[in-house]
Order: sequence, then structure tokens, then C-alpha cells
Amino acid sequence: MKKAFTLIELIFVIVIIGVLASIAIPKFKNLTTHAKSSGIKSVVTSVQSSIDNIHGKWIINDNYIWDPDGDGNTNLNDEGYPISLDSGKNETSLFKYVLKIPVPSCGNRTQSCWKEYDDNRYEYIYTPSKILKIDYNATTGTLECTDGVGITKEECEQTIY
Repeated sequence: MKKAFTLIELIFVIVIIGVLASIAIPKFKNLTTHAKSSGIKSVVTSVQSSIDNIHGKWIINDNYIWDPDGDGNTNLNDEGYPISLDSGKNETSLFKYVLKIPVPSCGNRTQSCWKEYDDNRYEYIYTPSKILKIDYNATTGTLECTDGVGITKEECEQTIY
């Protein structure tokens, strides 16, 4: 006597797997989007916290010199905020003046990465058609959302705050 599954049993298993997949795939996609948003929020929060820490040191110490690039000059403006967060565009590491572990820039990648597209102007590229943009305002020491590609200023603020 041969033991095997009947055609009905196989079809039943395939239907169950199909139902489970139809439920799991949308949940997984939502989790991936949420994880990317959490990563973006983590970077922005870390950078803002470092800026606030530097400003706090400037308030407490009258002659505080913050010299992240080692040129002997302070890189703070008259309000005590960093003039820049890194050494400029086309760097391989972003926010290296304010973070102990800088954020890698896009390099050859075209999505899911950070890029400095102008001095003190950054973007997170989800995909080429969905780009979140953040500017560093050295006068107030804040990171501010701007309208990106496929992402409004309001959507950006919901993501990072």
C-alpha cells in the first residue's frame, strides 16, 4: 500500500499557504516602511541632540572652541551653533562633525540612503521618486523639513518628529 497525499489535501495546503501569504506580505511591507522611518528619525534625533549639546557647552563656557576639522578655528557662529555639520558635499560620511559614528552617504546607491545635495542640505532617498529633504539652519541650530520629491514638508515632519 502506497502512502501519499491526495490531490484534495495538496490543494487545501496550497490554499492555506496562499491565504497566509496574502496576509503576511502587506504586513511585512508596512514593517519595512516603519523600520526605514524609525532609522531616519534616529539619525535626525541624534544629529539634533549633538547640535544642542554643542550649543549647551558654548552657553556654559565663555571661550568654548569647537574645532571638529582641526584647523585651529572655532566652527561656531555668533549664536553658538555649528556653522556646518560636515566638510561639505560629495563626502562619504555625513554629519561627521557632530556624530561619533557618521552616517554613510549614498555613494553608488540610488535608494535607501542619505546624501548631502548642497551645503547643510540633506536628503534621504527612499526611491528616486520619493525623497525626503532636510535643511540645517545654522542660525537657529535646527534641522528643518522642506518639500522633497513625492514627500511634502508636512509628511517629512510627521516622519522625523
